[in-house]
Amino acid sequence: MALILVADDDEKVCRWLRTVLELEGYRVIEAADGRQALHTIQRQSPDLVILDVHLPVQDRLETILRVHSRHMPVKVLAISGQAVQGYDILKIAAIFGAHGTLEKPFSVDRLLLGVRALIGPAHPRVA
Repeated sequence: MALILVADDDEKVCRWLRTVLELEGYRVIEAADGRQALHTIQRQSPDLVILDVHLPVQDRLETILRVHSRHMPVKVLAISGQAVQGYDILKIAAIFGAHGTLEKPFSVDRLLLGVRALIGPAHPRVA
């Protein structure tokens, strides 16, 4: 069963993501900041990180850069709901190495479509 790390400092967002993903059959762990997310990736090797690009403790996109510079075999789905005047933070996240992006607010369907595109369904279908 695929393991997903949800890295977001908003408890409501984490709770919603955990509920949706667990109902779909994924295992979910959480991190509240970028540094905690990196430690969790190293210790538990999740298949996917759903990463809010506005996490505290590390600079906005530093977590994505560190994942790639350390050659961690994890997919990154960057999420953001904060528009930054003058540039699109999610486009920059993709340039920095995010494998997919979602702008908040997003629907359950869009979330699951993005997750499945990166790591497949929670339970492989048996023919």
